[in-house]
Amino acid sequence: MNRHLPLASVAVAAIAAFLPAQSGGATPPAPAAPAKTQGPPDSAQSPQPQAPVAPRGAPELPPNSWFPVTEIDLGTFFGSQEAVGTFKFENPHEQEIVWRGLQGSCTCSKAIIRVGDRTYELSSKPKPNVLERINKTGDGPEREVVRQIAIGPHEKGEVEVHLEIPNVPGPRQAHLDVHTTDDSLSQFKLRWHAQSAKLFVISPSEVNLNKMTWNEEREFNVTVTSPLHPDFNITGLEPPGDAFDVKYEKKVENGHATWTIAGKYGPVGTDVGGGGVLKFNTDVRGSTPFSVRVMAIVQGPLEVKPGGFVPLGMIRRGTEMKKEVIFEPNDGMKIEAEKLTLEKLTIAEEFVHVNTHNDGNKLVVEISVDEKAPAGLLKGDLVVDLNHPVVKQKRIMFNGFVR
Repeated sequence: MNRHLPLASVAVAAIAAFLPAQSGGATPPAPAAPAKTQGPPDSAQSPQPQAPVAPRGAPELPPNSWFPVTEIDLGTFFGSQEAVGTFKFENPHEQEIVWRGLQGSCTCSKAIIRVGDRTYELSSKPKPNVLERINKTGDGPEREVVRQIAIGPHEKGEVEVHLEIPNVPGPRQAHLDVHTTDDSLSQFKLRWHAQSAKLFVISPSEVNLNKMTWNEEREFNVTVTSPLHPDFNITGLEPPGDAFDVKYEKKVENGHATWTIAGKYGPVGTDVGGGGVLKFNTDVRGSTPFSVRVMAIVQGPLEVKPGGFVPLGMIRRGTEMKKEVIFEPNDGMKIEAEKLTLEKLTIAEEFVHVNTHNDGNKLVVEISVDEKAPAGLLKGDLVVDLNHPVVKQKRIMFNGFVR
């Protein structure tokens, strides 16, 4: 027999050794599916269709010998709220174990630990990470600051965690770190997270009408949609105030509703104003409202300079003191004084004189103290009746000291 096989035959034999059997042979088993990560129980799941995921760099925490679940998703929230979740635990040992050094993250508003008939609370306010035992008394709960929590053999309990949700879209996460006397679990972490989302998308998010005079009228438009409730309805507008005239209209395209709010602001009708907040009710989630903030810097019909109070300061006896108050219109009207009245004077009226003149449309009121005014405190009010249809009267207070 020839012991030297051709080189091609050897190569074919080598390749065949690595190929799976085609028939009659055993098929190699398929690779095992990866094990599923332990998730939160159904009671902790959010009713929302989309659940937030843990941030990158923070893989889901595995269970440990005390907690079957160490990380939970609290769901999706709308607006400023507080999310609450619960972690169940049991001491797996035959001896008492102590928890100490409890540290909550800055986003953990509080954690309530219940063990048997005992209740503890770790709060972030007013001082962070202060552990208190809450004792029930006849006069109500009594708080006692403690450093640790003792948990008996096979004793069960729960950790109720709270997370403040701001009215800002995005993920929120908090955690609690605990040190223990358990040799097999000297430290553990609980983590919980939630998602803050917008129920309504308002564009623009707020209306800025900038600076305007009291008798001006400014228009604005706002559109509102709801990603989670595409075909929603506005059911009403709470009374917005006399300065607002607001209408709203719905348009539906491909099953998605867009509400357009068309509004007017002004004239204000007084010498004070600055926008307002429009509150709309809807049929979403049991009449959930949304608000549109309208901002404006409103100039009144006139400005008083230096203001409603005039300091006269030190008045040298034997010399005359004069101060001017200027009434400057913002609406082009010529301001005139119809009547001047001095009230609440601490000296005789004969020593205080008031005169007026116009500088264009401005009204200039001059307060003068006579050189013969007696020594001592001088104060009073000047009431100016004006010809303006809106601002009919202004009160100017003044004081000084004659020496």
